[in-house]
Amino acid sequence: MAETVNVDLALWGKSRGLSEPYSLVWHLLDAAAAVEALWDHYLPSGLKDSLAGEVSSNQAEARSLLAYWAALHDLGKCADCFQSLSKSHRSTLKNYPKPDASYQSHAFMGQAWLGQAFVGQGYGATRSYSPAFRAAQIVGGHHGRFTPINHVEFRSPLEAVPALGDGLWEQQRRAILAAVHELLGAPAAPKRVSAAGAAMACAVVILADWLVSQASFLVERIQAGLPSQGDRASLQRHLQDSRVAVPLLLQQAGLGRLAFKAGGFVEDFPFPPNDLQSSIAEKLPDLLEGAPGLLLIMAPMGEGKTEAALHAAKLMGQAVGMPGFFFGLPTMATTDQMFTRADDFRQRRTEGADSLTLLHGMAWLNAAYSPGGEQLDILTADPTATEWLRGSKRGLLANLAVGTIDQALLAVLRGRHNVLRMLGLTGKVVIIDEVHAYDSYMQGLLKMLLEWLGALRVPVILMSATLPVMVGRRLAAAYLTGAGCPEPAVPDAVYPGWIYASPQRSLPVSVESRQRTLMVETRAVPLGTDRRPERGDVLREILSPLLEGRGCAAVICNTVAEAQLTYLQLRRWAREAGENAPVISLLHSRFPAHAREQITRETIAQYGKAAHGGRRAAILVATQVIEQSLDLDFDIVISDLAPIALLLQRAGRCHRHPGNDGRRPAWASTMRLVVLSPGDRPSELVIPPGWPYVYPKALLRRTHRALGELRDGLIAIPGDVQRLVDQVYDESFGEESNPLTDDDLDRLADEQTKDLYAQMAAIPSPDRVRDLGELSKGEIVDEHATRLGADGGKIVCCQVTPEGHLLLDGEPLPRPVGKNVRVTKEQVKHILRNTIPVPASWLRGAAPGDTPPEWADNPHLKDLLLLRMAGEELSGFLGDRRLWLSRELGLSEHPPN
Repeated sequence: MAETVNVDLALWGKSRGLSEPYSLVWHLLDAAAAVEALWDHYLPSGLKDSLAGEVSSNQAEARSLLAYWAALHDLGKCADCFQSLSKSHRSTLKNYPKPDASYQSHAFMGQAWLGQAFVGQGYGATRSYSPAFRAAQIVGGHHGRFTPINHVEFRSPLEAVPALGDGLWEQQRRAILAAVHELLGAPAAPKRVSAAGAAMACAVVILADWLVSQASFLVERIQAGLPSQGDRASLQRHLQDSRVAVPLLLQQAGLGRLAFKAGGFVEDFPFPPNDLQSSIAEKLPDLLEGAPGLLLIMAPMGEGKTEAALHAAKLMGQAVGMPGFFFGLPTMATTDQMFTRADDFRQRRTEGADSLTLLHGMAWLNAAYSPGGEQLDILTADPTATEWLRGSKRGLLANLAVGTIDQALLAVLRGRHNVLRMLGLTGKVVIIDEVHAYDSYMQGLLKMLLEWLGALRVPVILMSATLPVMVGRRLAAAYLTGAGCPEPAVPDAVYPGWIYASPQRSLPVSVESRQRTLMVETRAVPLGTDRRPERGDVLREILSPLLEGRGCAAVICNTVAEAQLTYLQLRRWAREAGENAPVISLLHSRFPAHAREQITRETIAQYGKAAHGGRRAAILVATQVIEQSLDLDFDIVISDLAPIALLLQRAGRCHRHPGNDGRRPAWASTMRLVVLSPGDRPSELVIPPGWPYVYPKALLRRTHRALGELRDGLIAIPGDVQRLVDQVYDESFGEESNPLTDDDLDRLADEQTKDLYAQMAAIPSPDRVRDLGELSKGEIVDEHATRLGADGGKIVCCQVTPEGHLLLDGEPLPRPVGKNVRVTKEQVKHILRNTIPVPASWLRGAAPGDTPPEWADNPHLKDLLLLRMAGEELSGFLGDRRLWLSRELGLSEHPPN
């Protein structure tokens, strides 16, 4: 029997912020204890079942395996190049050789060395996806990036990677390996480790490592006293102490189990369900049977899809042991509004670890979420979330989360820590709203996400009011493919209604919906000399009833510039009208961040569900920002021509809430949408030069034709909705009634190109991953990478005083004081509150200008451009483009007066 070698405690693993080094083996055992605690107190039962299945074991065996792999994650630190990072600590290591080798990362060295070690423990190694390779990559990927397998390194690690070192280095690696294997119950080698299982196992290891790497935890362990020997008994004692200490870490981090209170829909919400909601509440439970699936809800605007989805998420999560949800939406504005509704649901209907995070780039500006905006270097900063969950890349780990869809799509982009994001999506129900709102590139990423979620047995809910049947079918098929259905059968959509699709069964269910008639009136608007629509005369005619002092209207333009010009025209008209004139307001994306957030709140307060009655006449001029998820209710909606799905979404903001119908003015007794069609006659369409950058010409022409074919200009809701959507988005060209035009070809080519880009950017589907390095290859993870063409930038407009000083929002531009002082969080917050997004075309040829040099060292500020503005009207030049900034218009290409 071989002699047991003690572990050398002089091998250090952690030192930053500590009074003395923390031994490598202590940190490894801490990580193992953290995995055990995560398994016992955080990971939901459904996720544990899924993980166990993906590593060909039961729950108990999977727990031991993951803890063992976590106990090896930093084994590569047992090498000279890491230990020499601290000269003082390296000097305490006696008789360890000094290899003549270049520096290698400890994660890479651990992966290279462990392959043969795992083979020695019975792991298979016949293929690159065999358990020995997969387990080695799990350990090597604990910094969020996978290194491809190298078979030379795998066969002869000491020869291929000289930096590993021989002699005492090799002796200690083997001693640590043997010790942790024995202490953790000598887990048997797995027969199979799937790509999905390996990804989730690595994410759990990352999470465990993060928890026990906190300086506060290490300081407490040192102060409590650590064993002085590296024998088995001492290691066992430390492991037991860690098992006692780590569960408190989880509690402090907000990582625990969530439960929903018992009850049906009437307990979940303080109102009786409509037919859609009662249908899901009554019929969905019989379809679940412990198996995950996808629920596609398709119903008109204002039919309570959100409440139906929250109740369905509770049912679906409980059925498979995955309570909680992530609610994904298309924009920050819609996400902010949904956060409030989700928080109300959380406070009334959840128990246990119910942290709720708000996830988007400007979440800290949301007053309801982060009253003081205290945490600037993170995405989540809310009293409903613990401080730990506010950390970067951690927000999805909360049991409840609301965010832009980008937060979910980042899980399938190739790059660092994508597996941790995927872990944040598993163990809960993933809800994606406004599915129609995503272009072909985002749809491509969403299909890959659905494949992974299907493979990981994660329940999914998709929602839309205007989704083409073929798109819904593709998304459901992607989920079923991931779930193991080689030829997924997706039933035809029903509208209004819902589809439930799982590997076991698929069922369409139709529902009753509020019957409404939308009156659509197409009005021609001529193009001016600048080739932009001249809306003024038509708008004054249509909006003249508001001069009586009652009613509200929305005017929706396709571009920011046209919304600003339209606002100026209506403002002049209102001033001429006198005291009975309606209040005119403007909402678009090109306001400073804090102003846009404030205007959005004011808009919801003025035009929301409870705002009608006794108010002054008002008109909101806006862009597409109000067409999705914002709960607004107008007496009439006037819109530029747009693709039919989006026109119907905009029309959904007209007569949205029947409770307001009795308070509407007499002129607004009918649900009415006026579509402004560029051209001299309603039958003629002349597309302005700027519109194809927003919408494909083909969809605009097809929508224009569909509107012209309406009988008496009426659309039955819901009866005509799906027919119109499918008619405009139909891809079965060639028939006489559906000829293929050049614009159609351009659109199809564009969609195919975007889908190809999505395939290039996304990780492979789980069944195609052979080497985990494919999940990191390319390193393109970036929030902008989830939206093709989102290559614009952000600027900060500063006023130049006569003395040459720079003012930002009336205050001196924040600058660090003294030498070698960084920008403070409060200063960064003030700067970011004043950022304005601009198109990429505006930035071409623009010089960096006088951007403060200290911004280059700050990750939040380094890509911002400072624009100097002067004069009474605050104007300046971005390259050759003159711009103005005003409280009324935001950033514009024309003066505010």
